[in-house]
Amino acid sequence: MAKRSFGPQQAFLIVGHVLFFGLFALAAIHFLERTIHVDSAYQIFKWIQLSGVEVEAHRYSAILPQFLVKLGKGMGVGLSGLLLLASLAHVGVAYLIFLITAYVLRTPWIAAATALSAVLCTRLTFYGIVLEANYLLSYPLLLAAVIEGPLLRGSGHFATGLLIFALALVLLVHPVGFLIALFVIAWYFLHHDHLRKRLVLPLSLAVAWSLFGRVVFPPSPYEAGLYSSAGSGFSEPVPSTNAALDFLRQHSWQDTTTYLPLWLLVLTTALLLTRARAWTALGLFVIAVIGYVAINAVTYRTGETAMMMEKNFLPLAVLVAIPLAGRLGIASRTQQWWALAPFIVVLFIQFRGISFASREAKERTDHIAQVVRETRENGIRKAIYRSTELDERGFYIHWALPFETILFSSLDGPSQCLTAIAITDTEATNEDPVRSIFDEGMKEEQLDKRYFTLPNGPFEFIKETSS
Repeated sequence: MAKRSFGPQQAFLIVGHVLFFGLFALAAIHFLERTIHVDSAYQIFKWIQLSGVEVEAHRYSAILPQFLVKLGKGMGVGLSGLLLLASLAHVGVAYLIFLITAYVLRTPWIAAATALSAVLCTRLTFYGIVLEANYLLSYPLLLAAVIEGPLLRGSGHFATGLLIFALALVLLVHPVGFLIALFVIAWYFLHHDHLRKRLVLPLSLAVAWSLFGRVVFPPSPYEAGLYSSAGSGFSEPVPSTNAALDFLRQHSWQDTTTYLPLWLLVLTTALLLTRARAWTALGLFVIAVIGYVAINAVTYRTGETAMMMEKNFLPLAVLVAIPLAGRLGIASRTQQWWALAPFIVVLFIQFRGISFASREAKERTDHIAQVVRETRENGIRKAIYRSTELDERGFYIHWALPFETILFSSLDGPSQCLTAIAITDTEATNEDPVRSIFDEGMKEEQLDKRYFTLPNGPFEFIKETSS
């Protein structure tokens, strides 16, 4: 049998492997910045402390990385090792889907799209690993691969079951998942006439989920606030400025070029679809991109933190990557080879941006280290800081400080564990200014002594210091 010649598909896959190996390296080097950070610190602390599987806000398909952490805990891995596992596991989910799409489902162009999607709209969010929107960069590609692979090849009921499973992963990982799932299914619905009957069921399920999903699983308070914000945004007059659109502009050319490759690829995709006279597909693509930006512009018109703003636009990568993968799949071999160079350039530029963003992520870790150091110097294990003092240092967002300081201090051993809480000036005037910071199963006396130890005594005010 003649050997299969090396072609552009293999070249794209090699580049994808190199990209993910680079992301694994960044995840290992910056594992503290990725794990001891606000939401991540809170959730990873619970993974280590509690015995059960932790599901946040009904996002059931976002639980894979904690299994690796719990396995490491069962094997006696130390705290730094568990944090490293948590950091690597989040990259591992996307890489696993890359491998499945490439070698199990045999959809190499979807695998290439998975690599592109992993970095196209990502910078700071690489350091916010428990933001469930990160999974919308890989789960929808698995859904696309099932359609383009087993379903398109006519694998019967097995393919349909696999399709429903992949759809469930997308719908259950994030509230925005149904929008991305609808786009993926609609894209293939337009391109494959003979699949339309088989796509009616998943399309109907995605629509039904958009209508009734929040009835089955009520939204969290934060999510409910977003729905309220979106509703009022549609009813209020159009403001003169919009924080979400300003964010896109600032990070497209003004402050960084995070989204510049995205817009160039949007233009490229639109031109390719126009050249092919694929007007319906072009319409779907344009409506999806503009519509998704518009929804976020309305919902986040007053702004959010930089990382959360970036999180909102992550799924744009999928809306571009899947159509591009479709055009590559039907291009000539020569055109595929020519496409390899810009593919590498885009991945390199975005990877470089992610690497440089570690400086911003490290600023918070440095602040946490300073709080831990000052608390120890004062001989305190449970400290109270004033929010205003921390704000003056440039250390904002304080709700997760107890868990960030617990994890950071315990890296030196459980006997060195301490915690700190930030309170407002108004709270400081109360007789007992500290509310309980621990959920059920995480009280001081219930802490896993292999990793954390805290006394049962009261919290003490820290001596105020200059920044």
